[in-house]
Amino acid sequence: MKKTIRMLTLGCVCAMTLGVIPAYADVQKSQHTVSVVASQGNYENIAVSQVSDYVNIRENPNTDSTIVGKIYNNCAATILETVEGEGGKWYRIQSGAVTGYIKAQYFVTGDAAEQLARSIRREFVTISADGLRLRAEPNLTSTTLTLLSQGAEYIVVDDEGDFFKVEIDEDLVGYISKNYCTARVEFDQAVTLQEEKEKKAEEEKRKQEADSAIAQLEEVRRVEAKEEAEESQTGNNGTTIAPNPSGTDSSANGGSTPATSNPSSDNGATIIATKPDEVETTSPAQNNNNNNSNSSGNSGTSGSGTSNGNSSSTSTKPSATVVQPSNTTTSSGTTTAGTSDSKNSATIKGSGGPGSTAVVTATRTAIVAYAKQFLGNKYVYGGTSLTTGADCSGFTQAIFAHFGITTGRTSRDQAQNVKTIPISSVQPGDLLFYGSGSTITHVAIYIGDGKVIHSSNSRTGVIISPYNYRTPSKAGTFLN
Repeated sequence: MKKTIRMLTLGCVCAMTLGVIPAYADVQKSQHTVSVVASQGNYENIAVSQVSDYVNIRENPNTDSTIVGKIYNNCAATILETVEGEGGKWYRIQSGAVTGYIKAQYFVTGDAAEQLARSIRREFVTISADGLRLRAEPNLTSTTLTLLSQGAEYIVVDDEGDFFKVEIDEDLVGYISKNYCTARVEFDQAVTLQEEKEKKAEEEKRKQEADSAIAQLEEVRRVEAKEEAEESQTGNNGTTIAPNPSGTDSSANGGSTPATSNPSSDNGATIIATKPDEVETTSPAQNNNNNNSNSSGNSGTSGSGTSNGNSSSTSTKPSATVVQPSNTTTSSGTTTAGTSDSKNSATIKGSGGPGSTAVVTATRTAIVAYAKQFLGNKYVYGGTSLTTGADCSGFTQAIFAHFGITTGRTSRDQAQNVKTIPISSVQPGDLLFYGSGSTITHVAIYIGDGKVIHSSNSRTGVIISPYNYRTPSKAGTFLN
C-alpha cells in the first residue's frame, strides 16, 4: 500500500489540500491510492518498518487482540506513544488510515529512521500550467525538449535552484521551472484490511472485464464466420451454389494486414526552442475535451532501439497545436475518438481471419481491457514479459501479440509498421508515439478519455497517463 505520510516544503508552490492520487507500485506490491497531506517537512516522529514481508497491526499491545491493519517493509509511520505490552516494548502508531499497536522491534527510529526515510521517499511534481517547457538545462534559454500538460505528474530526480530535474521517460530527463508546478514527497504506509480487500476486488474486476471483452470478441468472430459461411453458399438471388465455383472468387480474403506505411507524419514534433517564457500559450486546436490529466505522467523507453520514423521540422518555438482525440462512445460501450472514413473501417486480420467493423470494435475493447490488467507491473529495460517485466515497446508488443497481431519489437519498428493516422483520429487500441527531437523513443496504447497506458520506467512500471503528458509525435493503428 502506497500512502503519503507527509509533504515536505520544497521551495515551490506547495499543495496545501487533501486529495487522492494514483500510487506507484514497486515490483512486489499492489497499487493503492495515496492520500496527500500537507505538513511541515521534518522527520522527528517518523519510524520506518523493517520486516521480511509484513507485520500485523493490533488493536491492543498483544498478539491476541484484533488485527486492524498490516504494515510492509520500508513503510513510514508516526509514533504516537511507547507502551509496555506482551513480550516487551510496543509502539502505538499512525500510518495511513491505520492506528494501532506493533512491537517496537519491527521499527527503526531516530537518526537511522531519518536516514532511511530520506532514501526511500519518492518526490513528485504536478504541472500547474498547460504547455510547460521541459528544458535541456536548468535555465530559461536552453533547448525545449517537449511540452508538458497541466495535471501530469513526474518524478523529481534532483533540485537545482529555481528548477526541478524531472524524469519524463526512461529516455527523457530535463528541467522545469518551480514556478509552474507543485511538489510533494510520498512514503509507503500501512494498509487497513478493508483497503487490501478493496484492492484485490479491483484487480479481480479488471481481470473479469478483460475475460469478458475477449469472450465478446470471440463471439463476434464466431457469428461473422457463420454468416460468411452461409453467404458463401448462397447467391444474391437466394439460390444455393457450390462453394468456390470454377472461375469465380467468392471468398472473403480482403482482410490482410495493412501494408507497412511510411512512418513520416505531418504530426511530427521536433521541438527546439530558446524562448524564455516557460508556458506555451497557443491553445490546442479543436481541443474541447477534458484531458482527464490527473493520472501519473511518466513513461519508459523502447528497449533495444529508437526510431527516426517521424518526419519533423525544426523551429524556434514548440508547437502546442496537438488536437486531442475527440471521444465518442460506440453502441457496445467502447470509447472511441475521431471520425473514421471508409478506409478506417476496413477489416483486420485476427487469429480467426478477416473481420468486419464489428470485429475491429470488439478488438479495440479487448485490447484496452487486457492491457489494464497489468497496471503496476514492473518496467524492465529490454523486457517483453507481461509477468516479469517489459519496457514500453515490449509491453505493447506483448499486448498485441495476445490478439495475433505482430507489431515489431522496438518503438521504431512499431512506428514503421503501423498505418499512420492523425493524432486527432486516434481510437482506443491505437498507438501513440513520442520522441526526442525527430527520433521516436517511446510508445503507448491509447485507451480513450484522453489517456494512454504504457510501461513507464523503473520507478513507476505500467501506469495510465494523459495522452499528452509529453507532446505526441505520431499516431498509428494495427486495427484497420
